[in-house]
Amino acid sequence: MLKGFILSAFIISTLFADTQDRFFGRTYTTNILEKGNIDLEFWHTSRFGHRNQFFHAQDQRMEVEIGLGGNVQTAFYFNRFQKRFSTTDNGTQTSVDIGFSNEWKWKVLHESLNRIGLALYGEWSIKGGDEAELESKIIIDKSVGKSLFAFNGTVEYEKEFEWENGKLHSGPWKLPVEFDAAYLYNLSPYIGIGFEITNANEISKVEKWRHSVFFGGPTFNYRGTNWFVIANYLPQWGNIHRTDFAAYKVLDVHERAEVRILLGISLR
Repeated sequence: MLKGFILSAFIISTLFADTQDRFFGRTYTTNILEKGNIDLEFWHTSRFGHRNQFFHAQDQRMEVEIGLGGNVQTAFYFNRFQKRFSTTDNGTQTSVDIGFSNEWKWKVLHESLNRIGLALYGEWSIKGGDEAELESKIIIDKSVGKSLFAFNGTVEYEKEFEWENGKLHSGPWKLPVEFDAAYLYNLSPYIGIGFEITNANEISKVEKWRHSVFFGGPTFNYRGTNWFVIANYLPQWGNIHRTDFAAYKVLDVHERAEVRILLGISLR
């Protein structure tokens, strides 16, 4: 499935020209498409490794970004989430969810006119017909010579719903808080290598502040004249907020590592 995904994206990429610059696998920058420009992005993320269980998740997203002018852009995502996990010593089970997302990004400060670039980001999502998410993000970046620095602070609000006896019931809310920091050194106009660090905090109505987990790993960026590809590897380092729900490594709601491949294409 992954080979077919990459092959299809590569074939499409040869047909179009001049994509938006994106530099990191996870961390956003303040770049905004010009009015009328349309970009495609193909994401594939593999997450693997749970304690005492075989676990492999594949998250795939196709994104259509549209520049609206006035330093604003929007994007629409079509999402597919697949998990394969062991239920016994001898067998595994697979689950698949389909989802849709819509994001909005507004560039507030231009780095060329200010000391930093600043953007605000909002996204709403539905997943599997029974889960809704709202996400807000602040994005800061700064270029110094061939170096690029970026920081994101993200808050999500998550709710699950189910029908019971003809009525819609919702579960307790969850409030993940995430901080992402990234650095990239541009070896040339086409190639960059860097590092990303993520701090994921799970907060919920029932379990309160459950954990604070750090991930970190390398990022590789290649930018052609009409497309870009990014590869990122993030192993889990450990949890600095230990509770009754989370020890040194959090290997139930998080994984030992994740790998992300991102390919971007410009339609105009």
